[in-house]
Amino acid sequence: MDDAIRLPGLGPVIGGQVRYQLTLMLRTPRTLMAGLILPGALLALQLGRVQHAGQGAAADVLAARVAGLVVLGAMSVAYLSHAASLVVAREDGVLRRWRATPLPSWGYFAGRITATVLFADAAALILVLVGVAMAGLHLTAAAVTGLLIASSLGALALAAAGTAVTPLLTSAQGASPLLTLTFLPLVIFSGGFGGLSGLPQWVSTAMSYLPAQPMIGAVNHALLRSAGQSGLALPGRDLAVLAAWAAGGLLLSVRFFWWDPHRPRHARSATAVNPARSG
Repeated sequence: MDDAIRLPGLGPVIGGQVRYQLTLMLRTPRTLMAGLILPGALLALQLGRVQHAGQGAAADVLAARVAGLVVLGAMSVAYLSHAASLVVAREDGVLRRWRATPLPSWGYFAGRITATVLFADAAALILVLVGVAMAGLHLTAAAVTGLLIASSLGALALAAAGTAVTPLLTSAQGASPLLTLTFLPLVIFSGGFGGLSGLPQWVSTAMSYLPAQPMIGAVNHALLRSAGQSGLALPGRDLAVLAAWAAGGLLLSVRFFWWDPHRPRHARSATAVNPARSG
């Protein structure tokens, strides 16, 4: 008689984690606000300016605006919120409890990152549909496919980078402010809110090797595919940069990720009750 407990297969493990993590994200107002509501509101505010431009210019400007805000939402979800929530879960002992379950470590992260990418893709599609409904943004099947490829790869790169930096963040309270210090400049100098004139050449060059600007370029290129063009033809260099960040971030995460809190909950509670013991 075989009394051994059989774990579910690969599909149920990943599927269960994806559903669980998506449920958590949908129940988090900050994730919804930063990843979807704020970019959508900014796009709606900018549509009036775009519609006053010429027809050809309007299409280019609209695609650039949508691309920048797609990346803003993706960075909010896949980098800022993802990394900050990992730090909070680690410092509260949640990750340690997950590691003690039969669920493999890779299953937890595969489900979590997959859910993050799916959420970023859904937010990107909603933003694009806002552009279609309010400003007549033209979409083709190639454009939608290219958008999903660029969004998925970009969100994966950002989530991998966010996971890789979590060992450097030792405090749950300080995680979001420190991540914001890298998040906002990266979005601004990469053109997430429109192109910046007068930047030194070295800044533009540096931004082209970081994830935000290549993702903006790939999404913008996908949205500008016209009905007469066939195939995807996404910019190879941008996709290569994003793939390199995804691979590098995942490798660093495997090597250096921390499951245990830097300071256990009981130690933090004792310090809060008796601050003199912190020394």
